[in-house]
Amino acid sequence: MGRLCIFAPQTSFRAPSGLVQKTGYRAFGALRPLAEAEVAPLFDYARQTPGIHSSPLVDTFGRVHRYLRISLTDKCNMRCQYCIPEEGEEPILPTTAGELLTREELQRLTRLMVGLGVRKVRLTGGEPTIRGDFAQIVEDLGQLSHGLPQPLSLGITTNGVRLSKFLPNLRKAGLSQINLSLDTLISAKWPLLTRRPKTWHERVLKALREVASLEEEFSLKVNCVLLRGVNEDEVGQFVDLTEHHRTEVRFLEFMPFDGNGWAKNRLVPQTEILAAIQRHVHQRGHGTAERLPPDTPSDVARLWKVPGWSGRVGIISSMRDAFCGGCNRLRFTADGQLRNCLFGEEGWSLRDAMRAGRSDDELTALIARGVRSKYAKLGGKRDMHELHERGGHNLRMMSLGG
Repeated sequence: MGRLCIFAPQTSFRAPSGLVQKTGYRAFGALRPLAEAEVAPLFDYARQTPGIHSSPLVDTFGRVHRYLRISLTDKCNMRCQYCIPEEGEEPILPTTAGELLTREELQRLTRLMVGLGVRKVRLTGGEPTIRGDFAQIVEDLGQLSHGLPQPLSLGITTNGVRLSKFLPNLRKAGLSQINLSLDTLISAKWPLLTRRPKTWHERVLKALREVASLEEEFSLKVNCVLLRGVNEDEVGQFVDLTEHHRTEVRFLEFMPFDGNGWAKNRLVPQTEILAAIQRHVHQRGHGTAERLPPDTPSDVARLWKVPGWSGRVGIISSMRDAFCGGCNRLRFTADGQLRNCLFGEEGWSLRDAMRAGRSDDELTALIARGVRSKYAKLGGKRDMHELHERGGHNLRMMSLGG
């Protein structure tokens, strides 16, 4: 029997021969979406296969998109090196208030996406907590989730500066998955990395400690982008955060975006990160960190655990070892574009469609068009070098929300 597409459960149905190759998944190696003639057998197969159907959220490679990331704003209260250009370069022009999706538009689109099959929603930015109606948006999301037979998995990605203030709102809404972006534990490095005062660093560390102590209410992941010559010497200190709490620390490879100063020699690859982790664990007298299986086929982090410790360590190797084959993510930008890939160059404006009076059925058709235009990997790019070359053609990280 041929290998089944990894996005479908194992069943007695045989996948069409055009979908697989001897060495793996035919779709994953392609750089283009399938042509219309190639789509038909995939959807015939999908209709017969439990858990997969020809919904607007299934792309031409069989990937089912149940995870929606919503950027509430492309403004941020920090200026991290890997996200925003240096001072003096081309100025950033954030989306103006009238161009942002309104609270009511966010409600409509989120309900529509949940009706189509989305089961996980994450609020991102920019920095989502600086939006004036952030608390109300969280409340709306909570009400939507609580009204479902099975609540949604709700999360937020934040820099943590304003996080403590909103923890009661998040708790009430059932928004329990908190990803905290933190690239140094050393206050002296904070101004270099974020171009913000050291006092803010303590606010973030305080929020980290607070969330980590509320293990029954929140699940905490700490995201650290490693930059060579800047913070790769802190791997061990970050790993230590997993000793006493169920925190998951995730190290990210530096990714190229428009104007963020990316260079290959600044990237710390997965092999070096893992070596640093194992070296630190050995020095602490705990032998070797053990590899863990992914929680789901769509997980982006490769996971390890120090024996006897409470938390986990992950590596997100989007440059050296892309994980696009299991991607289940769609993104709304702050100005209402549907984006089907972090590195894609095309968007579909749901905001403009709503403001032109389009029906939910018409919005669904537009969403389906965007999903079916998704490339197999890296937005149609070959590798990190082509991503860098075409960096000016995709959106900034702040607009996409990671």
